[in-house]
Amino acid sequence: MTSDIYWILKAEIREGKFEELQKLAPIFCEMTKKEEGVIAYEWSVSADGKMLHIYERYTNSDASLAHLANVGPKLPELMEIVAITEIECYGAATSTFKEAVKDLPMVYWENFEGFHR
Repeated sequence: MTSDIYWILKAEIREGKFEELQKLAPIFCEMTKKEEGVIAYEWSVSADGKMLHIYERYTNSDASLAHLANVGPKLPELMEIVAITEIECYGAATSTFKEAVKDLPMVYWENFEGFHR
């Protein structure tokens, strides 16, 4: 197993807010590209434009916390556009990470078998 931590953020796009989301997503992506320790960062939308999934993968919990600190000032703007329904988290989530995101609707999945290339 690795020290990677990754999650899928699932959110409903608020009524009439899709165009705002299209403008905000590239800003988040540009901010994240500059971070060390980010492996993947992908925004996906359902065919009907009502649901958003964000897949994020980091080399470790410290890198994910650095990401949250980086994009933190923009999160209130995102929350006006989407309502987070669930965040499924996988990998090596440290207690420090779990404490930092305790107010989010996190569901933790424990790895018990597999490999990483």
